[in-house]
Amino acid sequence: MARLGYSEEHQAFRHTVRSFLDREHEPQLARYEAQGGTDRDFWRKAGEAGILGLAVTGGGDFTFNAIMAEELGRTVGSATTGSSLMADIATYILSGHGTEAQKDKYIPGILTGEWTQAMPLTEPNAGSDATAITATALRDRDDYVINGEKYFISNGTGANLLYVVAKTDPAARGKGMSVIIVEEGTPGVTRHKIKTVGWGCGDTGALNFENVRVPVTNLVGTEGGAMKILMSTFLEDRIQIAARCLGAASTALALTLDYVRSRKVSGQRVIDFQNSQFALAECRADILICETMVDASLQKLRDGQFTFEDGAVLKLWSTQMEGRVLDKCVQLWGGAGLMDENPISRMWTAARIQRIYAGTDELQKVAIARGLMG
Repeated sequence: MARLGYSEEHQAFRHTVRSFLDREHEPQLARYEAQGGTDRDFWRKAGEAGILGLAVTGGGDFTFNAIMAEELGRTVGSATTGSSLMADIATYILSGHGTEAQKDKYIPGILTGEWTQAMPLTEPNAGSDATAITATALRDRDDYVINGEKYFISNGTGANLLYVVAKTDPAARGKGMSVIIVEEGTPGVTRHKIKTVGWGCGDTGALNFENVRVPVTNLVGTEGGAMKILMSTFLEDRIQIAARCLGAASTALALTLDYVRSRKVSGQRVIDFQNSQFALAECRADILICETMVDASLQKLRDGQFTFEDGAVLKLWSTQMEGRVLDKCVQLWGGAGLMDENPISRMWTAARIQRIYAGTDELQKVAIARGLMG
């Protein structure tokens, strides 16, 4: 079925991403598992394939990012390596708010995969409420001196270009937050990978900044302007997460259909039981609804009509949808669905993180309720 809102250029890009993942991601999964995740070579090859820096090469059309997210979700390996390539949406921070000097310095390397990005925002005691962060970046003549901890950071240990969110004016709460670039190798930065239940080889990192000194020219946007930058990024992030959920649920259903067509119980194929057919039908309906929501959201984003409430509804529904579909699929696999050798088990485990990270279900409900209350 043709999907609305996608041009021939979009479809060609989808083919490019699919070919790259089939070539450089899925066959390499055993190696990534052995070394604990993807490596810099993976990013360089992504650059060679032309799928990085889409905020620049895609002309600001976020549909290209959503396509990459959906195709990444469709790979069985993404349940192990995590969001990986989606860290590239941080390019929107630089392209939309960086100085010309910053763009000239970093964008060429972002396009080739030499620069990989992360946005250290979340802290051990500041998750859903971004304004509660305590990391500081205090001015000392021509430098900022950064101190504080960051936690649960996607691409946190592998990235060599960090957009650190810290308070340049701690007394001003949200209005005192700024985004400052810190490059890999800057003295005072230490980091380590956090082991998680899902995304066993994903790069979720903890970072510590101790008297990290960077020039004031590393400020992105204006002092106190972090919330404006973050709000625009959050809108786009909601769509890419939903697209990834859509891709994962679609692959889970396809894997399950293959399994129930061949697996027999008491001499009868599992798919021939009415209960199995009802569960599969519910999965299919959920996936089609999510597909429509993602495509409509992209259209609203292109038209400048995608709101924060829209993003909350989309993230809440799509992540819960993925959880429902994966749970039904695992149930149809029976005991085999819990075996690590079957990708469905890792996909089921990985789906759980979606309802927590990048804004919990509860936070989305708060945003929706505020809209209802006017």
